[in-house]
Amino acid sequence: MRFALVSTVALGVALGAAAACNKPESDDCRKALDNMAHIIGTENLKGNSDNEGEVRRCRGGSSKDAVACAIKAQTKEDLEKCDFMKVPRKPKTDDDKKPDDKADKKSE
Repeated sequence: MRFALVSTVALGVALGAAAACNKPESDDCRKALDNMAHIIGTENLKGNSDNEGEVRRCRGGSSKDAVACAIKAQTKEDLEKCDFMKVPRKPKTDDDKKPDDKADKKSE
């Protein structure tokens, strides 16, 4: 019985480690986020230094390769190629359209 419990725990730890092996380190996420803020010109905005929520999001949703790419990026174009912290685009709704676009749709 005890052996089965130890084996189950060991297997759980091994599977957890295997699942997390492509997850970036917190420090790497911070470097990537700092570089991204520098590239897009937001490094001096108030509150940028307290980005632990973004670090957690980076660790959960980015690969090591994407974070390394974002750390090395020099331009916005470089950063866009990294697949770093991408947010899925939501489809446009009528609320997102300009007032002129809404008027055109109503007249159809």
